[in-house]
Amino acid sequence: MTIQEPTAAPDQFIRLLDRSIEKQGLSLREVARLAGVSIAYLSRLLSKQRGLPAKKTIEKFEKVLEIEPGRLFDAAGLHDALASKVFKSEGARKFLRSIEHLSDEERAKVLQEAVELAKKYHPEEHES
Repeated sequence: MTIQEPTAAPDQFIRLLDRSIEKQGLSLREVARLAGVSIAYLSRLLSKQRGLPAKKTIEKFEKVLEIEPGRLFDAAGLHDALASKVFKSEGARKFLRSIEHLSDEERAKVLQEAVELAKKYHPEEHES
């Protein structure tokens, strides 16, 4: 019988997780406790002996380590709940395809305009 080795989480995910732990100045034990995983699991994850955690666990890591929501999912090659919801909309796909060939500067302008529209139509969500 052949034993299949687990597929390690992507390097980008592991690097971001490791750097974030270091930046926060937390021990692995503290991070594991706050995220609701075992210290052994976190250690194996960081040493590439475990695959990607469940989405709920990735969300907990983002919260505990104060990582911008969605960044750890991006590093994992996954979509967080918000991105998944948005990508189900055909309008969102059409919008993304329409800006595909814009330069970074042009996309930044489109993003700024979108932020301004969001503030205009949903000011309660953008109050300081």
